[in-house]
Amino acid sequence: MVEDFEGAIQTGGINGQGLTNAYAQLLAGGQPLFSYYLREFAGFDENGLSVYPNGDEQQFVGKSALPTTNLGISSRVEYGNWDLSAFLTGQFGFWVYNNTENAFFTAGSLASGANVTRNVIGNGEGFGNNPDVSTRFLEKGDFLRLQNATLGYNFEIGEDSFLNAFRISVTGQNLFLITDYSGLDPEVNTDKSLNGIPTAGIEYTSYPRARTVTLGLNVSF
Repeated sequence: MVEDFEGAIQTGGINGQGLTNAYAQLLAGGQPLFSYYLREFAGFDENGLSVYPNGDEQQFVGKSALPTTNLGISSRVEYGNWDLSAFLTGQFGFWVYNNTENAFFTAGSLASGANVTRNVIGNGEGFGNNPDVSTRFLEKGDFLRLQNATLGYNFEIGEDSFLNAFRISVTGQNLFLITDYSGLDPEVNTDKSLNGIPTAGIEYTSYPRARTVTLGLNVSF
């Protein structure tokens, strides 16, 4: 929570056609850091235009990019010569602004011949609707990720062997991600700072974390 601050500073710049000088967050006293400052979106009217019940103006929507819960679980099990270790991470209670969708995946983009996601087709939005910054593009970012896992096997070494130890293992990074976020990765953040104020929770054409698998071989003599 921001305390002892009387001003209000815009940050969280939003990119895209028709979004000049647009922003999604506001630093203000009495509000959490990285608080979203948006229009409240309630669907489309009969003409395919966005409906804003609280008026066509931005306001605090009671949501922040800061998670309320961080989770980390590590485990290790052994059975005979086998061993398995894994590390799960998660964050919950935070929100992500999908600037990628705001900029590219709207009916206006479809009308101009650009590629869009399937949910744009038949969602009720008219080709002339403005892609205003609003809660339409704000999504829960809750996720659970298998950060890494290693499966290994230690071979039996005879007394007359020239080896002291021989182990083979396979390690995976970012093996799975469980989330309802529609973008590529809720944990990827794009720097959208304005007025010298940093941001969090805004995703814009970010590359997701890579999934890697590594084979390991450990030999000692």
